[in-house]
Amino acid sequence: MTFTIPDAGEPENDIQSIFFQEQLEVLVAGLVGTDCVLSGGAVTAQGSPDMTVAVAKAAVLTNGLLRAVTAGNVTVPAADVTNPRIDLIVVTSAGAKANRQGTAAAAPKPPARTANDVVLAAVYVPAAATTITTARITDWRVVRTQGPILIKKSTTPVATNTTAAAITVATVTLPSGLFLSGKIMRLRAYGNYLANSGTPTFTLTLAYGGSTFFLDVTVATTTDADRGAWHLDLDLIATGDATQSLAGHVSFQAPGAKNAPTTGVAGDMATVADVNAAFSANAGAVDSDAADRTFTVQWTMSVSNVADEIRVEGYTVELL
Repeated sequence: MTFTIPDAGEPENDIQSIFFQEQLEVLVAGLVGTDCVLSGGAVTAQGSPDMTVAVAKAAVLTNGLLRAVTAGNVTVPAADVTNPRIDLIVVTSAGAKANRQGTAAAAPKPPARTANDVVLAAVYVPAAATTITTARITDWRVVRTQGPILIKKSTTPVATNTTAAAITVATVTLPSGLFLSGKIMRLRAYGNYLANSGTPTFTLTLAYGGSTFFLDVTVATTTDADRGAWHLDLDLIATGDATQSLAGHVSFQAPGAKNAPTTGVAGDMATVADVNAAFSANAGAVDSDAADRTFTVQWTMSVSNVADEIRVEGYTVELL
């Protein structure tokens, strides 16, 4: 965690050493994980200081939603001619870089944040200042590095039928610079399926950064009006900044005939022909520091019919 409160005498002005209520609220929001930084986002002075600051690329959670932030400059508005002020450099709830301007005063305080701003830094703007130097920037980033950190979830059931095209079950885009060496992304997805026409097969495809890491297909299913359950649990492991491995387990209930559960939608404890398969792959070579990279889980049915269906009940994605 890089959140900083400098001691008196360290920054340009001792006003920068005061602990404000706004700082406490930023700290709480970051520790809870509602509005925080996951990687990057450092705010620095320009090599030849002016009234802009440089913001490094970042990954943030704003209101619990993962946002990618591109590197770039943020302009600090002109200084007041009489009094200093404190501005905040933030990432907005939409994922944009912005300056929140404070009110100039003899004893200024930081401005109130807009809802779900992720604060990166506080900028002390002296009266009549024409440059923002390093001494005027205080790091306010609350950087979460210890997992598990929930970065995406879905709790809305989605049913798809009448298609033989790939069906996206879960997808998450990991911002550039986030999924680097030593990180693990854990994904769990679950749902049920219907195979009541044409004995379809079901193909599972796992891809990262446009590269397929794992692909396998079930045997032909038995035409059956009873539904089967499926569950996927996997870890994508960053063995390096540009290398990955994959390991997990998929359960796919009874490609053969099933009996409906006494209570519930899918599940047959009397069936012994379920697919319970561990899998792994270690051929990943995607540079996660060069661009945003998307991980995708897909099921594909070999038969397009209204009676053949994949239903996704939900999924979670965590960063470890």
